[in-house]
Amino acid sequence: MSRQQDLVSVIIPYYNHGAYVLEAIDSILAQTYRNFEIVLVDDGSNDPRSLEVLAAIDIPEVTIYRKPNGHLSSARNHGIRNSRGEMILTLDADDRFDPSFLEKAVPILKGDDRLGVVTCHVRRFGSDRGLDGEIWRPKGGDVTNFLVENNCCGNSLFRYVCWTDAGGYDEKLRGFEDWDFWLSVTQKKWQVHTIPEVLFHYRDLPGSLYRITSHSRRQLMTTIVENHLESYRTHVVYVVSELLRMKEEEKQALNDKLRDIKRSKAYRISSRFLNSLSLLGIRIGPYR
Repeated sequence: MSRQQDLVSVIIPYYNHGAYVLEAIDSILAQTYRNFEIVLVDDGSNDPRSLEVLAAIDIPEVTIYRKPNGHLSSARNHGIRNSRGEMILTLDADDRFDPSFLEKAVPILKGDDRLGVVTCHVRRFGSDRGLDGEIWRPKGGDVTNFLVENNCCGNSLFRYVCWTDAGGYDEKLRGFEDWDFWLSVTQKKWQVHTIPEVLFHYRDLPGSLYRITSHSRRQLMTTIVENHLESYRTHVVYVVSELLRMKEEEKQALNDKLRDIKRSKAYRISSRFLNSLSLLGIRIGPYR
């Protein structure tokens, strides 16, 4: 099927997201760039309230597809296959974009034939962990920028041809699907551009996929390396040097934090208190 020039197909996977999906849709309807379609893919929702919300959606710009549950990658692939645009924007059903994202991202993508993806800075909201306002600044770049860390937001604008070049999202992965996809894209010599502005808002929910998959990071990373073994072999020296650099930065950050703690008034008071107890022969600690 031929792709419609300048049309952005916004792919929203939907699985029991009735509480938030209308916010996600509204963030697209509010875009100042107006040439878009919204493809909502119900990935086998079974929550009654979410099914009610889905049934009530009657918006001209929104086309709804339904399929058995197959997880995030499967839903995205299904939506992209049934879309019409030459550009794809993925959006999780509980997140939202700033109204100016497409207006800023589309000219950048279309203005440079080397670019396959345009992303932006990300602000966290709705957190139950006191992390509201935390900002992530992905660097973008080429394949080397994705070998040891993910440098692109999972919800970004990319060319449809990038999806075909990458062979779609890996439907076997249950976590880090985005990271794996960006590696597949950049391996094909596409580059990722980052707009240095907060234009995407990530909802930090207790049951979010990111939180769930962070516990199986080692296993998922093993799969990613296996999926892109040739790139890791080609850039093995770079990967090792980057891992060592990151380890040193983590160590320095920990030392800086400990130094700040030791300089704090609370630390000085507690140290004097413990020293006083020690002089009195009183020991604080577990009984043996």
